[in-house]
Amino acid sequence: MKFNGKKARPIPDSKVVEFINSKVNSKYLYDDNIVPKFINKYYKWIQQSKLNNLHGLNKFNKLDFVHGTSQAFDFWYQKHHNRRFRCFKGDYVYHKVSWKNYFNWAYIEDNNLEINDAVIISVPFSDSGFIHPDLNNLLDKCDELNIPVFIDAAYYCIARGIDFNLDRPCIDTITFSMSKAFYGAERLRIGLRCRKTDEDDGCVLFNQFHCVSKIAAGVGYELCKSFSPDYNQLKYNKKQTKICNDLNITPSNCVIFGLTDKDHLQFQDYDRGTSWRRVCISSLLGDLNYE
Repeated sequence: MKFNGKKARPIPDSKVVEFINSKVNSKYLYDDNIVPKFINKYYKWIQQSKLNNLHGLNKFNKLDFVHGTSQAFDFWYQKHHNRRFRCFKGDYVYHKVSWKNYFNWAYIEDNNLEINDAVIISVPFSDSGFIHPDLNNLLDKCDELNIPVFIDAAYYCIARGIDFNLDRPCIDTITFSMSKAFYGAERLRIGLRCRKTDEDDGCVLFNQFHCVSKIAAGVGYELCKSFSPDYNQLKYNKKQTKICNDLNITPSNCVIFGLTDKDHLQFQDYDRGTSWRRVCISSLLGDLNYE
């Protein structure tokens, strides 16, 4: 079975594509209420999952529209630019690419955390779709040293079995995205930033001055009205299991991934810096071909 599973992509689902195509409408350009409507709808929608639970999300109630999680990262980098940034090997490559020429940074595995660090970690973890095994120990240390932590929950709505407590002093921001949940949404850049404190920054200004995509917010609002946050898991979980069995890999908690070790001949070059190999099977799950 030949396919390219290196890059994480949403499932090419014809029902989703047809729906999004029907909702991309210029009427949203003139609707000054659509962004706050989307923000409130999406925030509640995330918490309606029957398969996952984020304890303490209600404390992160300072909400802003972001053009995908990446925009939220950029503003957080600005806020903590005097700190040393840290992430685990295998996490979203955007961090390394953004940091390497402009910021002080190091992988968490390479040396101990220090007081002037700032940590980003994905939940579920980007390289596996599970909770990172060292997450709680990491957060304990960040609480102890008063190190700010950013939680990237971009994969939350394609996951199952994620039960995580956000009620930690160190965690100051969590962000969500529709890019991995709905094929086509990644081109619209639909995301949400949630913070504990209401601090001014460029993201807040963008929202206040209507400098965000109202069409994206409108499509996001309609997706929340018509699809469950568990849509992908409920539709594709059994097929994920079958495909992973056929490939001799292990199903991840994120429906688009399977996992194997470095000795699997077909996926030996899928090395992201960890001992396992993440394989994206989205193209095998969906009923459309990628463009």
